[in-house]
Amino acid sequence: MNTKNNQRTRLSKMLFKNTLIDLLDQKGAISKISVRELCEKAELNRSTFYAHYNEPKDLLIELEEELLQSTKEHLEKIGAENDLGAHRYILSFLKYIKDNDKFFRTLLINSADPTFHSRFMQQSIIQFIENLEISFSKDIEQYVYSYILNGSSGIITQWIRSDYEADENTICELLFAINRSALININMQAKQPHNKS
Repeated sequence: MNTKNNQRTRLSKMLFKNTLIDLLDQKGAISKISVRELCEKAELNRSTFYAHYNEPKDLLIELEEELLQSTKEHLEKIGAENDLGAHRYILSFLKYIKDNDKFFRTLLINSADPTFHSRFMQQSIIQFIENLEISFSKDIEQYVYSYILNGSSGIITQWIRSDYEADENTICELLFAINRSALININMQAKQPHNKS
């Protein structure tokens, strides 16, 4: 009996989340989506919605957290299976985005929640940065991380907007080449003695 209830709950939540993504794709903002409309489109009653959420924003937050967690787990699994560094990591990350286009396009590009974009990119790119294995002084670390994070985020965002015009291998090589080159140059510059006039 409990298993049946759990399955029903999972199914209801999945229907609500898929419906929310469709409505966000149409309307662009969570504030424009009512519980009534969400329930009508999902073909579920309001009592089912209120058994799990107070408002559509709660559903969006849960969806975002699940996407963050599933992406993290996916990339951790890839890291454990393939000790091949940043190339394999970033390629797997790009494929994961492409395979789940509907969710990423709505939540990252259409900005249903503007804060989610930076949270997602920060979590996902951090391992890429670590795998580049370039060290630099602590006083410039925050600036370097910000550069890589924003630059990589811009490339990935543009890639999604272009409907994946370039294949993921090309984008992977581009991300790796630009970031590694920049970090090597920064590292070399930091090691050179500064002339004082």
